[in-house]
Amino acid sequence: MAAENQPPVFPISVQLGAAAVNGVHTDVAVLGFSNCVVVLVTQLASIGSLVRTTVSRLSGGAGCAGGAEHALDELSAAVDIPVDVKFLLGNPAAAAAASSLYQILAIDIAQRKRRQSPQDARPVILGVALDLPRAYKLPSAADDGDAPGMDAYAPVLGALATLVDECRVW
Repeated sequence: MAAENQPPVFPISVQLGAAAVNGVHTDVAVLGFSNCVVVLVTQLASIGSLVRTTVSRLSGGAGCAGGAEHALDELSAAVDIPVDVKFLLGNPAAAAAASSLYQILAIDIAQRKRRQSPQDARPVILGVALDLPRAYKLPSAADDGDAPGMDAYAPVLGALATLVDECRVW
């Protein structure tokens, strides 16, 4: 009878968090499924664009004894881990500035996940909806030099990545 009072074990890991990022309330949910990790980052109370990131696997060396472990060590020590990015939902061409920031955030989260848990090969699906000020505009060839550089986005992206790290399930 004591077992009846215990709640059932939920089949997935879930971590929730919230913080003010750049003065805007930001909610984060990280869900660990058996086949993927879903990260939701929103300032607009919606899922927003969905971006799938897959960390590229290193080939070669697997035939040697200890080759797979060596390849994983090499990959986790790499500064820039190669990541494949694909928009699943959303129109990246219509919102070039937002989609570029979303790609950068997705790549950063996937690389952090791989560095923190090299054995975890699950892809990351990022749902992201940010309230970007109009001043946030990625530089392009047509700009006259007054657009901010990528350094202007570093504090926001760093704060978002730190918030996701606090909620990680890997």
